[in-house]
Amino acid sequence: MYSVDTGHFYSNHEKYLHDMNCKYRRERNYVQNKLPELEKKLKQCGYTEDDIKNLKNDKTEEMDVIESSYDIVSEYLHWAKLIKYKREKAKESKNKLLTLLSNKVNQNELTDGKDHIRTIKEDSLNDTNIISVFDSALSRTIGIKQDELTNALIVVQVYYFDVFKDISFYGFTYKGEKYKYFTSSAGQIRKKKAIFIKESVWNKIEMTVMCGLTIDKINSKGGNNVNKHLAYMALTNSATDEWKEFDIDKSIVIDDFETNVYGTFDFVDETDYSITRKTDYIPVPHTDGAGMILPSVSTKNFMFRAPWIKGLLGVFNFRKFIEVNDYSPIIKDIYGQEHDVIKEDIQIIFTKSQFKMYKYYDSWYEYKDNFKKYHCSAGKCNVEEDRIKNAKINYQMLQTLTNITDDEIDLLTQKSAERISNVCNSIDTMMDILGITPYNTNMTAFQKAVKMYPALLNDSYAKDVIREVKNSLLKKYRSGKLEVNGKYTFLLPDFYAACEYWFGHIDTPTGLLSDKEVFCWLFKRYEKVDCLRSPHLYKEHAIRFNVADEVYGDRTKYIREWFTTNAVYTSTHDLISKILQFDVDGDRSLVVAQPDFVKIAERNMDGIVPLYYNMRKAEPTELNNKTIFAGLNKAFTSGNIGLYSNDISKIWNHDVFLIGTDQEKQEAIDVVKLLCMENNFCIDSAKTLYMPERAKWFDPVVSKYANCKLPAFFEYAKEKEKSQVKNRNGSFVNKIYDRIPNKPINTRGLKLDKINYKYMMSNPQIICSKEVSDLYDELNRQYRYMINMKDEYIDNLKYIACKIREEFFKFGYSEETITDMLVEYLYGKGKRYKQLLWFCYGQYVVNNLEDNIEVRKTKFIPCSDCGEWIEVDIKDNITNRCPNCYDLYRKKYKAEKERERRRKNKTVDNTN
Repeated sequence: MYSVDTGHFYSNHEKYLHDMNCKYRRERNYVQNKLPELEKKLKQCGYTEDDIKNLKNDKTEEMDVIESSYDIVSEYLHWAKLIKYKREKAKESKNKLLTLLSNKVNQNELTDGKDHIRTIKEDSLNDTNIISVFDSALSRTIGIKQDELTNALIVVQVYYFDVFKDISFYGFTYKGEKYKYFTSSAGQIRKKKAIFIKESVWNKIEMTVMCGLTIDKINSKGGNNVNKHLAYMALTNSATDEWKEFDIDKSIVIDDFETNVYGTFDFVDETDYSITRKTDYIPVPHTDGAGMILPSVSTKNFMFRAPWIKGLLGVFNFRKFIEVNDYSPIIKDIYGQEHDVIKEDIQIIFTKSQFKMYKYYDSWYEYKDNFKKYHCSAGKCNVEEDRIKNAKINYQMLQTLTNITDDEIDLLTQKSAERISNVCNSIDTMMDILGITPYNTNMTAFQKAVKMYPALLNDSYAKDVIREVKNSLLKKYRSGKLEVNGKYTFLLPDFYAACEYWFGHIDTPTGLLSDKEVFCWLFKRYEKVDCLRSPHLYKEHAIRFNVADEVYGDRTKYIREWFTTNAVYTSTHDLISKILQFDVDGDRSLVVAQPDFVKIAERNMDGIVPLYYNMRKAEPTELNNKTIFAGLNKAFTSGNIGLYSNDISKIWNHDVFLIGTDQEKQEAIDVVKLLCMENNFCIDSAKTLYMPERAKWFDPVVSKYANCKLPAFFEYAKEKEKSQVKNRNGSFVNKIYDRIPNKPINTRGLKLDKINYKYMMSNPQIICSKEVSDLYDELNRQYRYMINMKDEYIDNLKYIACKIREEFFKFGYSEETITDMLVEYLYGKGKRYKQLLWFCYGQYVVNNLEDNIEVRKTKFIPCSDCGEWIEVDIKDNITNRCPNCYDLYRKKYKAEKERERRRKNKTVDNTN
C-alpha cells in the first residue's frame, strides 16, 4: 500500500513555499560548509574563538582586525552575511507556509469542510511510496491479496499538524475516492503516523471491524478514552495468522484475579517528589492481559487478537484442575451470567482485562452474536517457539550493576570476546556467525544454500556478508549487547492460584509458587535465575529461585504437570511485577541463568526494593473529530521518553559510582527513582492528560548529571558522534570496549573447497545473455543501497523484490532461466555484488542445489542435560547430549568409574 506524508496534500502555492524553504536551507548548508576552512585560517592569523563568534554575528566593532587578514575577514563576513540572509529567507518562507496552512484549516472549520478538500495528486506517488502490508484481520476483511498493490489503505506521516487536522477532520481524495481517518497504533503514534481508509471500503467492513458497535453507541455509553480507542481499533491491523478453528461459543470472559500482596517498596510521591520506604499491601492484578486455553486446543502459549480482545492465552488445564480438586465447574462471566465450563465445553477463558470494550455490550451473548453475525474472525501471533534461542543482554541491564570488579567484567564478556575472535576458526563458526543454527527456523535462501553447500563460503560475497555481520556484532558487543546464558520467554501468572480463586472461591490462594519463586522449565538445571525486562531503568534484577530445578524433586514434577510450557511462571505472593513493571498480555522476560551473572546481580540488588507510584487513570470522553485530533495531537507532542532514558544512563555511568561517597551514590540513585516516576507519567500522559509538576529543588539536582554528554558507549549503542559523548570512564559498560577485540576476517587457513557454480544451476549449459547482465548491473546500482540498508527500507523490500523480478520477466525468460543466467554471470565470472541474486532468486538456487548435490538428512533434538537444541543425523537414535554436556558427562562418568575402582581395590586390600 502507499505511504505518504503531509507534503503530498499541498496546494500548488503551499508546495512552492515548501520548496522555497527547502531551497534556502540547502543553500544555507552549502555556504556553511565554507566557514570551517576560513575559521582555520583566521586562527592561524591570531584570531580567538570569541573573535570568530563576533565576525559571525557581524560585530566587527568589538574586535581589532589584523591588517594582513583583511581579505580573509572580508570573505568570512561575506559568507556569514549570506548565511544569515538564507536563514532569514528560510524562516520567512516557513512562516508564510505555516500561516497559510493555519488560515486554510480555520476556514475549513468555519465552513464545516465546505471550503476545500485536500487531494493527493496521482502523479506524485512512485515506488518509494509503496510499503509492504502484513497479513492481518483488516487486510483479510478488506480482501487485500498478497503481493498486490492496494489503495484501500494509505499511511500518512505527519509533519505539519494543520494539514493533518484538515485531513483528519474532513478526509482527502485520491483518484476520485474519498478517504477518512481510521486509526493509529501505539507504534505509529510514536512515529507520528496515521492510517486512512477509503470511505467506500469502510462502509462495507465497519460492522465487522467494530463487531457491531458504532461510534454513536460508544458515545451513548459514556464515550471512550481517545488514545485507548485508537489502540483498540488498531488491533485489527496487527500482523496475525487467522485462527480458523476458533469457536467463540467455547469461550467466556470472567473477572480478573487480583489480590493484595504484602511487601516492601519505595513509594515515590509525584505531588512533592518525596521517596518513602514502606512495608504494606499493594493491589496486584495477576491476570492483567492473560487468559487460559486448554492444552487439548493448544500446547503453546500465544497472543490472541479478535475485535476488541487482545492479550496472551496461556496453556492451563482448568478442567483437570476442577476434577482433581473436586470444585464446582460453575463460574460467573463479567455480566453475572453463570456458566458450567464442563457442560458448555468451555476451552478458552478470557479475562476482563483482555476484553477492552466490555462495557459497551450488554452481555457476552451480545458480543458472540455480533461476532457471528458480522463474520468476525480471530487471529494468533507470537506463538511460543519450539526452540527458544539464547538472547543478548543490553546496556540498560548491565549499567545498573554498579558494584562489579574487573575480573567479573572479564567473566561476563568472555563468551562475546571468544565468539567474535573465532569468526573464521572453522566452517562451523562461520555458519554460526551467519545465523545457520538449529534456532533459525526461518532461514534466508543464502543461509539454506551455505548449509547445503559450504563451499559457498569460499566466495567474495560470503566473506563480505561475514564481514558485515562481524562488524555489526562488534558494535553490539561494545554497546553492551553481550552473549549470555539467557532466553526471552512469556511471563505468566500462577494459574493454579488463579483457579483456586475462581473455582475454589479462595480470596488469597496459596497456588504452586511461594514468594521469591518462579518456574521456568527452560532452565531446569539452574536453581537461581535473574528475571529481567526492557526497558530497564532502575535496578530491576529480580533474582528468584527456579522451582523447575531438579533439586526440588517431587515438587518440580508435580508443578510441571500444571505448568507445561516454556513460559516463566511467577508467584502471586511476589511483587516481581512491580520490580519489572510488567503485565501478562504478552510481555516477555529475559531469564538469565548464568551463575556468575546471577551472583553479581544479587549483590547489586542488596537494599533495593520495587518502586511504586499512584498512577492516574485515563478518563473517557465523547469520540468525534475534535477529540480524536486533540488526543492524537497530545500523543504526537507528548514528552520524549527517550530523554528520561538517556538522563538515567548518564547517571548510572557517572563518576559518582566510581569515586563518590555512599551519600553521593544514594543521591544519584534517588534521582533515578524520581526520573523513573516522571518517565511513567510521561508514557501515560497522552491518555491521562496529566503530567506532574516537577519540584523546584529537583531541577538543579538532575542538571548535575543531565547536563553531561552521553556515556562513551553510546557511540555504538545509539550511533552517536564522538563529539556527542563523554570520554570513556571506568563504568561497567564503558569497560567492555577494551575487552572486545576487532580482528580482521581471514579465511585462508580454512582451505575451503572451490565453488562449482554449475551445482547452483538447473541447466549448466546456459550462458547469460548481455541484456540480462546489463539489466542486473543497472538494477544493482539502483537498489543495492536499499537492500543493504534493510532497517530503513524494511517496509518496502518485498515490493522491491517483485519489481525487480518483473523487470527481468520482460525478456520472456522463465525465472529458472533468469536464475541460471545470473549464476553463470555472477559466479562464473567472479563478480562481487550478488545481493540482488540471493534477494530475488535465492530460492531457485536452493532448489537447484537440492537437485544437484546429496544433502545429508538431519533432525533437531534438545540436549537432555542443558536443553539446547542440536542437529544430528536423521538415523542417529543414540546422541542425546550436545558436545559440551557430553564432555562433562564423560568426565563425571570416568571420575565415578575411577572412584568405583578405588573402592573395589580398597575392599580387596582390607580382605587381604
